[in-house]
Amino acid sequence: MRILIIEDNPTLADGLKQVLVQAGFAVDTLADGAQGQALLRQQLYDLLLLDLGLPGVDGRSILKQLRQQGQDLPVLIISARDQLDQRIEGLDLGADDYLCKPFELEEVLARVRALLRRSQQQANNLIRHGTLELDTRAQTLSLDGVPVDLHRRELAVLEYLLANTGRVVSKEQIAERISSFDDDVSSTAIETYVSRLRKKLKGALTLKTIRGLGYLLEADGSDAGR
Repeated sequence: MRILIIEDNPTLADGLKQVLVQAGFAVDTLADGAQGQALLRQQLYDLLLLDLGLPGVDGRSILKQLRQQGQDLPVLIISARDQLDQRIEGLDLGADDYLCKPFELEEVLARVRALLRRSQQQANNLIRHGTLELDTRAQTLSLDGVPVDLHRRELAVLEYLLANTGRVVSKEQIAERISSFDDDVSSTAIETYVSRLRKKLKGALTLKTIRGLGYLLEADGSDAGR
């Protein structure tokens, strides 16, 4: 999953990025509100971490525009503005959560996971598909209760496919949602990851290639795709 951080404190932004990348997320960071606002019009993200006091355009304006445009992107405000009326205003503008600085990075990670679960209507960190069980917190996968060793990228591709079960997704869509600016993933690499998943999870996925369009993970998960 891909997260955008708009935060003008480079030390904090770097710390947040490091924690989230270690947890398996693709993360982009920007320090300027105007740049962030422009990027959000071009790029799809699964979650936004947003500071309010930003150069260019402040976070309040960014959030207000997102909601006026009907975007339901989960937003976690991270701000030094800790007065009750400021927190209420942020939530009323459409933020999904509000965290006051200073905070522990691990708390941010926990809130990020909670917001993503809520946006995907998950009750916990586990995604089940047939006999597969993916723990998004621990970044582990098991098949019939037996651990399966997957590369970080393979886990990311599988998680995206599971989140889009029953829908055709293109190689470009997958690459876009599992990579950041600093770590681009090619369509050829996506083909390789999908091929490895099919081999390692043979019999556990119905993952079809739709020629010219992309991949379709069927809901029953009873057979390996070809």
